[in-house]
Amino acid sequence: MTALLRALWRHPRWLTVALVLILIGLVWAPVRTPTTIYLSVGFERGETSADFVGVAIDAAMLTGGDWWTDLDGPPRPLDLSDADLQRWTRILAPAWIRLGGTEADKLWWQSPDDPVAAQPWLDRDDLTGFLTFTRAAGARPMITTSTGPRVRDGGDWQPGQLQRLLGWLPEDYNGVLEFGNEPGAHWLMFGLRHQYGFDQYTEEFARARALTGKVPLAGPANAFWPGIGEPLRPLVGSSRTFLKNGANPAIFSWHYYPTQSSRCRVRTEGAEWESLVDIEAVDEFRRQAQRVRGWVDRYSPDSELWLGETGPAQCGGVDQLTNRFGSSLWWLTLLGTAAQTGQDTVIRQSLVGGDYALLAHRTRYSPNPDYWAQVLWNRLMGPRWFEVRGSGAVIQAYAHCDPANPGVLTLLTVNLKPVPITLILPDNQPRPTLTVTSPSLDSRFVQVEDQWPETFDWNADEPLPWVQRDNGDAQPAYSYRFTRLDVPESCS
Repeated sequence: MTALLRALWRHPRWLTVALVLILIGLVWAPVRTPTTIYLSVGFERGETSADFVGVAIDAAMLTGGDWWTDLDGPPRPLDLSDADLQRWTRILAPAWIRLGGTEADKLWWQSPDDPVAAQPWLDRDDLTGFLTFTRAAGARPMITTSTGPRVRDGGDWQPGQLQRLLGWLPEDYNGVLEFGNEPGAHWLMFGLRHQYGFDQYTEEFARARALTGKVPLAGPANAFWPGIGEPLRPLVGSSRTFLKNGANPAIFSWHYYPTQSSRCRVRTEGAEWESLVDIEAVDEFRRQAQRVRGWVDRYSPDSELWLGETGPAQCGGVDQLTNRFGSSLWWLTLLGTAAQTGQDTVIRQSLVGGDYALLAHRTRYSPNPDYWAQVLWNRLMGPRWFEVRGSGAVIQAYAHCDPANPGVLTLLTVNLKPVPITLILPDNQPRPTLTVTSPSLDSRFVQVEDQWPETFDWNADEPLPWVQRDNGDAQPAYSYRFTRLDVPESCS
């Protein structure tokens, strides 16, 4: 080797060639994924709302409007009295059901005394049906009220529709209202002449809040895009403007999708596995969530912070991607990261409709993979969380107190890599585990310990097939696992 180095030194041209080859080897050499990860639960902790995870029903599903039409979608207007839809929603047990989306900013609440309104519209019976469905699911309602062109006169918001909605709500209404949907994108939905700024939105929000009284009002529900945050903020302002102006909402809400489907007219991150099941997607969401959390802490510390709409891909999702098992790996990392970044509530788009729905409608309603991920999160991951040391680009790990078993901590580990990973915990003892797998990322089949979750008795106190596993048992590629740890001092 010494002789070779001397020869290269005497011939600079060959030395240059050797250095170039070494650099090429360093760049193109495959990065080895570590196959053993050591994890420990740290001391840093936090707590989310007990009502952490909800779902959305787009208003277009009730009006019958045009909304990411798919051939296998449920009939519209949606039949909220459907027995299968009600049964699956009760098992999901969402804390909230949001009636919102783009259609909500086009919607007219129709009274019998009104002239025949143009579509879209809903009447009092439709509202009653939605509230009845929400109660049957054990959830609380969130209703978006319009700020679109139909409720404006000369560009100024008119309160009549909000007042009508308030008059129709029952006296014991236990939900919240939301003032508009993505106000920074009205240029895209309604045209440039209908776009207004966040200074105006702040003034109108204050007028609306004076009318809602004890009913909490959320806003501004603006969209944040991967990489750039809020589009057009130099021209119309941003959600930060709303907070700096002293809006002090009961709930500060924002929207975020990690990717955009080909249906979106403007895209910053295309929807594909490399964009969704990737540590960069986790890091980008964490960055934006921490920024929003910082705004609320600085300008409006009494406000709750809600990620009021999210899903794997904006504009209706992508068939065979956002309704497949790989999406569940993203969904669980988002929920864990949302808890760590101080989000009080997360609303998933959507319960039904589009290619990112939790429930598919083919011959009858049936769960997509993300449905089971959310069911298991709700059952096993309570509000109190602890940091997990040792996780990173290979394994994403989250530790939450079990909501139903005092003294038990649930460790969720998500393997984002195509190879099995051995996880080592501090003490060498077997523990109850629940491993969730699928034949492939693009498969719709989900197995919980090699069993179909559709066959479980979800009314039982303990329907899940826990398996006792030794410390260091490898977690399969592209999978997620729940592990129970006894920590009576931390999860009392």
